[in-house]
Amino acid sequence: MSFSAEIEAFLKEYPDTEVVELLIADMNGIFRGKQLPVSALKKVAEQGVCFPITTPFLTTNGANAEWTLDEYGSDPDRICLPVKGSLKPMPWAKKPSAQLLVQMQAKEGGPIFSDPRTVLSKVIERYKGEGLTPVTALEFEFFLFEAGSMPPVPVAPPNDMPRAGGANCFNMDVFYDFESLLQEIEEACAAQGIKVAGLVCEYGNGQFEVNIDHSDDALKVADDAMFLKRAVRAVALKHGLLASFMAKPTYDEVGSGMHAHVSFVTNDGSNIFAQDADVKLRHAVGGLLDTMREATAFFAPNANSYKRFDPEWFAPVVPNWGENNRRLSVRLPLCDSANRRFEHRVSGADASPHLMLAAILAGAHYGLENKCDPGPEIGEFDLVDFENMLPPRWKIALDALAAGTVMKDYFGEKFVTLYLQVRGSEEEDFHRTYLAADHEQYLRVL
Repeated sequence: MSFSAEIEAFLKEYPDTEVVELLIADMNGIFRGKQLPVSALKKVAEQGVCFPITTPFLTTNGANAEWTLDEYGSDPDRICLPVKGSLKPMPWAKKPSAQLLVQMQAKEGGPIFSDPRTVLSKVIERYKGEGLTPVTALEFEFFLFEAGSMPPVPVAPPNDMPRAGGANCFNMDVFYDFESLLQEIEEACAAQGIKVAGLVCEYGNGQFEVNIDHSDDALKVADDAMFLKRAVRAVALKHGLLASFMAKPTYDEVGSGMHAHVSFVTNDGSNIFAQDADVKLRHAVGGLLDTMREATAFFAPNANSYKRFDPEWFAPVVPNWGENNRRLSVRLPLCDSANRRFEHRVSGADASPHLMLAAILAGAHYGLENKCDPGPEIGEFDLVDFENMLPPRWKIALDALAAGTVMKDYFGEKFVTLYLQVRGSEEEDFHRTYLAADHEQYLRVL
């Protein structure tokens, strides 16, 4: 179906639509965009829409990164073209609205190198060239807080029930306290074609988890992850709440992760991990472990991300692997051979879904190509030996990415250089920022 036909079908189903929001996924996992009258869709279909070239690589707060200004300071426009199949309704909006994903194009044609969708597509193409297709699913954790509270206060039940303090993992009573909100999230996702596989209460007070069902279209899974985060935040706001995917929003609670379940199938649909007595699975895991340090800057992209790396709260901090052990970076879940897969548990919920998946798929491909050995497996009840840990701070992770070679090969050296400029500029700004803790800790005693 052409995009013009897609517009016609959409407006036939949703004739009252008044506005459309055009969205670009940036390297921070944030949507940037603009709202236009729905009548503009015809022009978008024919000509695309212009956005400044720096839109996919702004800093988290939407500024131009200082270290990119010499090359991109003039900020010329680039054409962005609609992504087919992404025109969807926004059930939470006050007036009838639609949203549309667009992708920036290079001046010479084709998707621009700086768009995270381009990076993920490049990695997926490596598998396609070998007759393989990644099958992926994502698990997202997030917190609900009272809107306007600072520091954030975990959500109180809307049904006048008392707060359930402490860990409420899989607590169905707490789940039903928020049944209407969670149901509305599911309905909003269904309206956008996002296959939600489950919603549960997680370990933290006010924390929930939502799962995107497995799919053989990894690019759509990443797109859907972005749309899901948007829907969760928007529906929560309607209920007077703040939904946050921040990696570690409070010091005395668990952090929020984004876990990926991954396997690979051949052209006939066979799972390669069900073959050869797990040899290929071991190689893929070996590649993940070998590349995990240089990829940490994609799994933990912000200063706050590293506060989540606390082993007391089940966050993985060592490149390790094993069957059915949630303390590990790469866990092999219980399943039958046809569904054999690995669960990658390092990434925070604050990461770009496109870059996170690209880094995981790149690491696994590297392992399969080079027959990497993951080393000894850790048992399901074994404790973790805290040696050779992942980068514990933002600057160290960025330095590891700069020193690495694998991500540059799969992502393109030009993209990795740009990513280091943007994230490095923001890291430097954060390092220079004075926080309240500076004065509380040092002003009186030094």
